[in-house]
Amino acid sequence: MIKIFNFLILILAVCMLFLIISATWILVPLDLTEPTEKTINIPYEYNSTRIRYLLEEEGIIRPGNIVFQLLTRAMKIDERLQSGEYQFSSSENLLQIIDKLEKGKVLLHRITIPEGYQSRQIAELLDDKRITPYDEIIQLIQEENDFKEGYLFPDTYSFPRNFGPTNVLKAMYDNFKQVVFDYVDPEQDFPGDLSFNEIIILASIIEKEAQGDEDKPKIASVFYNRLRDGMRLQSCATIQYLLDAPQERLTQQDLEIESPFNTYLNSGLPPEPICNPGLNSIIAAVEPAEEDYIYFVLGKDGEHIFSRTYQEHLDNKP
Repeated sequence: MIKIFNFLILILAVCMLFLIISATWILVPLDLTEPTEKTINIPYEYNSTRIRYLLEEEGIIRPGNIVFQLLTRAMKIDERLQSGEYQFSSSENLLQIIDKLEKGKVLLHRITIPEGYQSRQIAELLDDKRITPYDEIIQLIQEENDFKEGYLFPDTYSFPRNFGPTNVLKAMYDNFKQVVFDYVDPEQDFPGDLSFNEIIILASIIEKEAQGDEDKPKIASVFYNRLRDGMRLQSCATIQYLLDAPQERLTQQDLEIESPFNTYLNSGLPPEPICNPGLNSIIAAVEPAEEDYIYFVLGKDGEHIFSRTYQEHLDNKP
């Protein structure tokens, strides 16, 4: 009887020791004094066992930490650990690490899309940051009507690596609707009887022509006056759109490029936006200044000079 009692005491002691060790491994981080922070990519095909080995190799959890697998199985989440790029620290305990993996709290990268960027420039930036491949995002822009040029709102975004073209473009288009529709009702009446899409086209030209926000309403008024009078817009920005790379000065040959986007040869607006305009350019297209200017030119000081007659325009040229 005494032997059985002693054996039970031994078993109880072992269990208590195991519970204490397990609790320590679960609740106490690997290193609180000089913690190691690492960016670790969890591949898509990794199960909980391979994730455990990877975290051990990277010095985030203790070696031989079978508690990681026991805990994820006990919590019935071992099949729900998500892949992706994570920022882990050896100052995090096991519960915090598992919670991060279960909820997919992957590392986010801040990316700023400048106002006036064309879709191909956005695609290049996203590809460079390894958010989504260039070819995939260009293909989706060409195929999906909602994600076309002009509607990818320039802003600062936080995306994980390999986010995918659909998720990226949807985020940018949803942001466009959220921000722009707070100021503009797409069903409202617009100056010059333009449609909402034509407003975005005009805003894209204003965006590329303006040097600052203060000139945008005046530039808008020039284009509206030209449209009203049946004059061609003659926007250099629409020519630059047709070139492989921006040119400091356009040549006569450039102005004669055969394209529906060439507003020196064609009347009216181009068929599509030439870039993705910011909010101020869109508002300028909706609320142009009340001016009778017909021309503008960039002066030597980098500011636009506006004029009402062609002779004034020639006199204002640097």
